Amino acid sequence: MSDLDRGPVRRLRILSWNICELRGDLSALVEAVRDLDPDVFLVQEAPRLVLPQTRLDWFARRIDRRILVGGRFGRGLAILGTDEVARQVIRRGMHKVRQVITDGKSTYPRGVAAVRLSVGDGQELLVSCIHFALQEDNRLTHARHVVELIEGAGAPVVIGGDLNEVATGPARSLLAEVSRDPAEPAQWTFPASGPTRRIDALYATPGVRVLDARRVTETEHVPADRFSAASDHLPTLLDIEVPAF
Repeated sequence: MSDLDRGPVRRLRILSWNICELRGDLSALVEAVRDLDPDVFLVQEAPRLVLPQTRLDWFARRIDRRILVGGRFGRGLAILGTDEVARQVIRRGMHKVRQVITDGKSTYPRGVAAVRLSVGDGQELLVSCIHFALQEDNRLTHARHVVELIEGAGAPVVIGGDLNEVATGPARSLLAEVSRDPAEPAQWTFPASGPTRRIDALYATPGVRVLDARRVTETEHVPADRFSAASDHLPTLLDIEVPAF
C-alpha cells in the first residue's frame, strides 16, 4: 500500500500547457482552461518579456486561479492553483538551471518551478514545472538536475512540462529512471494543428496514484479547431488521488 492510499481521498487535477506567451487565441485558451478546471496548472512559456507580471496576473484572473510561482522573474514558468490548493502550499520556489549558450535559441532561460503541498493525513506532494531546451546537451543537464530534485524530495512528485523531446530521448530516459509517464505513447502534442510528436508530458513517482493521464484536444466549449489555435502545443492532464484536505 502506497503512502497515498490511507484514509479519505480526493481527486487532484494537474494540467500542463505551453501557452506560447499568450500569443494564440486567448478566448479559446481561457475557455479551455475553465472547462478543464485544474486544481494545479503548470505553465510553460508564460509571458516573459513584455509586462510579464501584468499579463500573467490578467490570465490568472481570467481563469480564476492564483499565481503560486511565477511572474516577472519566472524564466517562462509559472504554477497556478485554486484558492483551496493555495492554502495547502508549504513551500514554493523557482531556480535557474545553467545552460551552455551556443546560439540564439540557447539563450532562453531554463529553470525549475515547484510547490510543496500538504495533501492531508500529514502527507505532502511536490508538484514541479519544467521546460527543457532545444539542445540535447542542455536538456540532459536539466534532466539530471530534475532527477536530483525528485530523489531528494522526500515525498511523492508530479513533474511535467514541455520537454522538447520524445519519450525515447536521452533526457526523458533519465526521468524515466525515477518516475513514469503514464499516458499512452500515441498521445501526440505538437504541433497542435496536426500533432506528430509527443514532447509534452507529466511524470509521476511511484508514490502517486494515477487515475487518468492524457493529452487534451478539445473541451465542452472549445471544439478541436479552436482548441488548436490556443497555442502551438496541446496540453497534458493528470488526475491523481491524494489524501483528502
